[in-house]
Amino acid sequence: MRNGTPEKVFYIGSPEIFSKGASAIHIMKMCQAIARLGITTSLLIPTYRTPGDMFQYYGVESNFRIVSFPYFGNTSVRNIMHGVRASVYAGKRRKEFDLAVTRNIVFASIATNILGVPTVYDAHHPLVTGARLLFNSFKRSKRLVRFSTNSRGLGEIYLREGLPPEKLVVAHNGVDLHGYRSLPDKARARADLGLPPDKKIVCYSGNIYEGRGIEHLIDIAPGMTGVLFLIVGGLESDVQRCRSLAREKRTENIRFTSYVHHNTVPLYLAASDVLVMPYTSRMTIRGGTLARDFTSPIKLFEYMASGRPIVATSIPSVSEILEDGVNALLVPPDSPEALSAGIRRALDDPALAKAVSERAASDVRGYTWEARAKKLLGID
Repeated sequence: MRNGTPEKVFYIGSPEIFSKGASAIHIMKMCQAIARLGITTSLLIPTYRTPGDMFQYYGVESNFRIVSFPYFGNTSVRNIMHGVRASVYAGKRRKEFDLAVTRNIVFASIATNILGVPTVYDAHHPLVTGARLLFNSFKRSKRLVRFSTNSRGLGEIYLREGLPPEKLVVAHNGVDLHGYRSLPDKARARADLGLPPDKKIVCYSGNIYEGRGIEHLIDIAPGMTGVLFLIVGGLESDVQRCRSLAREKRTENIRFTSYVHHNTVPLYLAASDVLVMPYTSRMTIRGGTLARDFTSPIKLFEYMASGRPIVATSIPSVSEILEDGVNALLVPPDSPEALSAGIRRALDDPALAKAVSERAASDVRGYTWEARAKKLLGID
């Protein structure tokens, strides 16, 4: 440590890699951001691929070291085994780092209670089955430097679990603005993607689990002639479910791309007129956990960086960032009629659309991955 700022950080994560989820993207972007701050960064991660493959797939700079561990497909086994193995590795190399950052609760418990390692625990969901005992083992530890959550709602959940308030730091997810500084104009983006030049495009990007509101888009699309609804991403099983529903309801002006590489998403956003987050009150994350109160979608910050107007439902976690009529248009969840009206408002009022999109692009400068890294590391 130098003046309270770490010089060398070990980041311990155990996400599902080379998948369509956001956890691995988050971890790779965070390590890149920490390294960009001039801090020597090592990522301890279970993977069956080379570091070069990881850097290329996730589109990040090779400015940090990747230390590979055995990969297990089962999430619970992977988290437990990696937490233990990474603890052994870190314990033997205590002089190689002065702070650990982790999303692995097994490692956090061992690091704070046995290894005596200064640790930042970064929580992205409430406690899962069996994790409360581990959380209770370190929540008051002097070695727990900070406990970060990706939303105020999640922070409140952990405060109710007994986390000391002085440990809590709320750090929403972020965006890498480098990927949004040289986007092509709308016409060129559409030409590159083979999208129609003469239609209004309303775009949703990301996973399309239950509760994400895609069903509402399918419901309202037939009533919006001249508009193409573009759904970018999603697990194939979810895409097939939604395509089947669209056929059943005879919705023809909706297109599903299936999974696209994360680095391609900015081009789709640039090609669009309006970006939507139609989350319902039953919005879930992978695994089916209800998440309306604590999610921090990476897409939210990517939308803000794109310079396109956002229409979103006013679930609590989204309302932490977006304000109706200021940097987005917010509508009540669970109402296709309100969603349709919000989209029409964005399409029919260019001055309003321009104002909210410009404000969002300004606001998002406070939500970069580097800004998030500074919060976790306690850097002013």
